[in-house]
Formats: sequence, C-alpha cells, structure tokens
Amino acid sequence: MADNYAKLWVQKNANQVAINRAQQAIQNLGRALPCRVVKVSGAIVTVAFEVNAAPFNLPQITIPKAESNWIRMPTQVGDFGMTMPADAYLGGVSGLGGGVATLTKPGNLSALVFVPVSNSGSPPIDQNAAQMQGPNGAIIRTTTGTTSEIVTNTNGTTITFGNSTAIVNATETALTYGTTSLVLNASGITMTFGTNTIVLDGSGLSINGESYENHTHGYFPGTGTKTQTDPPIN
Repeated sequence: MADNYAKLWVQKNANQVAINRAQQAIQNLGRALPCRVVKVSGAIVTVAFEVNAAPFNLPQITIPKAESNWIRMPTQVGDFGMTMPADAYLGGVSGLGGGVATLTKPGNLSALVFVPVSNSGSPPIDQNAAQMQGPNGAIIRTTTGTTSEIVTNTNGTTITFGNSTAIVNATETALTYGTTSLVLNASGITMTFGTNTIVLDGSGLSINGESYENHTHGYFPGTGTKTQTDPPIN
C-alpha cells in the first residue's frame, strides 16, 4: 500500500499542496497572543509577545489600543494584555497607515489591536463600584455646550462649570461663582463679593480690611453724634 502511494506522485503532491495552502491561510490570519506593553505613544503602543515561539523570534510591533477617543486608558509600560486581530487592514482608521481597507487578507501583524487583560494581583477597590484611576488621576469633561470639567490629579480636585469653580487640594477649599468667592484654608475664611471682602481668621473678623471688633464709626453731619449707620473709618 505504501509503495503504491509513493508511486502515485500526483496524489502525494496534491496532498502536500493542500497542507501548504492551509498553513499559509493560518499564517495570514492575525493571532490573538498574550503580550506586554514596552512603549506608549499617545493612543499607540508597542508590544512584545509573551509567548515561546521557538524556533521563531516574534518581533515587537506597534499597534493601536482597543479604545475610542471618548474613554482613554492611561496605559503604562509593563501593562499586560493580548493582541486581537481584525479581518481587514486597520492602518486607514488607526492613523498608522493610509488608504481604505479592502477585503484582501491583511498581513498577519498589520490588523492587530492591543486589548488589556486584568490581573489577579490588582483587584478592584470595590467589586460593586465603577473605578477610574491613573498615575495622575482622571479627567471628565464635556465637548459641547457650557464647559464642564472634573479634574482629579496629584494636585487636588477641580470642578468647573462655565466661570464657576470648586477646588479642593492640600492647602485650601475654594468656591468661585463669578465675582463671588469663598476660600477656606488653615489661616481662616475669606469671602469676596464684588469689591467687598470679609475675612475671619485668628485675629478676628475684618470687613474690607477694617477690624470689626476695634472699628469706630464717623459722626452724623452737623450734630457731632455717633451713628452706627456710618461705615467704619478705622
């Protein structure tokens, strides 16, 4: 039987051709493989494959992250994940190339995106709460209408809506609504209303720079009598 098969060279070659074509088809498909981030450039990362491909040496590749411009992840060097293949060339939509994709099979490394993979060593703070964090905090903002933004970073937290702000940091808490403001810090409380300022601190209460406790008033014109309706003069 084996001798007869060896003599049928057409059948043998046809079988090998089929095997080769199948292998080529598999190689043309992108591979979903574990990887590690080795470089970050904006929304683009360079990854090294975390897989033993001996005797082959898989190169590091530069690919887009699997995210939109509406939610950004602070991907860091050393983050683990996997590559996910698309069925068509991605360069036209990722900015790493040009042109419009066709249904032609892409090169096996030209249609991959990076997808992060969670790790058992970094559990969530609260299993039942959404969590946003990054080395320098987080930013939430609107893109249309009145400017609205929340920025939390290593300097503190700032909430902005139009010309109104609320700031909480290591030195003070400050609220501002147009020309009206309230500042609370270790020195005391300062309130500003247009051109008027009230300060309450360790030395007491002052209004527009005049001590409330020690102030005196002017005199009613023509009588020489004090009146509490006159503004403080010193």
